[in-house]
Amino acid sequence: MVKILKSEFYKLKHTYLPHIHIILPIIYAIIFYIMVRITGLKDYASISIIETYLVLLGAILPIVCGAITFKVIDMEANAGHFQVLLSTTKSRSKAYGGKLLLLLIGALFSISLAILMFSFLFRQQSYIAWVIEGFLLFVGCIATYVIHLWISLMIGGSASIGLGFAETLLALISMTGLGEKIWYFLPCTWPSRLSATYSVGSSLADSTYLHDTLSMWLYIAVPMTICILICSFIWFNKWDGKPYSSD
Repeated sequence: MVKILKSEFYKLKHTYLPHIHIILPIIYAIIFYIMVRITGLKDYASISIIETYLVLLGAILPIVCGAITFKVIDMEANAGHFQVLLSTTKSRSKAYGGKLLLLLIGALFSISLAILMFSFLFRQQSYIAWVIEGFLLFVGCIATYVIHLWISLMIGGSASIGLGFAETLLALISMTGLGEKIWYFLPCTWPSRLSATYSVGSSLADSTYLHDTLSMWLYIAVPMTICILICSFIWFNKWDGKPYSSD
C-alpha cells in the first residue's frame, strides 16, 4: 500500500491539487476571520462564530471533494482510459483503496490546516476542542469522498462536481429545522452537523444533547459508511474500465 500511495502522490505532484490543499484552507480561514472583524459577525458570541465557521467549512467540503475527484479521475481517464489504474497492481482493491486513501489524506491535511489557521487567529476556544471538531469534520466527510470517487468512475467527473454543489446546498438546508430528523441519513450533511453539534453541545452544562446526537449518528452512519465502502469496492473489482461519459 505504501508503494501505491507513493505512486498516487507522484501522479499529483506536478498538478495544482497539492497547492489547492494548502491555499484554499488558508484563504478560507483568513477571509472568515476578516469578516468577523469588519462585519456584524463581531457582535455575535464566540461560540456562534465558531459554529458558523465549522458549518460553512463542512458545507463547502462536497464542492471541493467534487472538484478534486474530478481532476484525479480525469487524469486516469487520459492515461490510457483507466488501464494504468487497473493494471498498477495485481489487486484491484489495493489500487482503488490507494486512490481513496490519498484523497482522504488530502482532506485530512486541508481540514487540519483550516482548523489550525482559524484557531490561531481567533483564539476563543481550547485547542482540544478545535482538534475534536476537526476530527469530526474529517470523519464526517469520509463517506462523501467514497461516494464521489465511485460516481466519478461510474458516471464521470462532471457528475461529481454537480453532485458537490447539490450536496453543499443540502448541507446548508440541513442546518435548519428541515434537516433536524433526516441529516443522519445524508452523508453530505455530517461534517457540518457533527462539528457544530460538538461546538454547541460541549458548551452546555448538560451533555445529554451531545451524547444522544453523536450516539444516534454512530448507530446510523457507521453501518451506512461500511456498506457504501464495501459496495464501491465490489463494483470496482467488477468494473471493465470502460471510459466514462465525456466531460
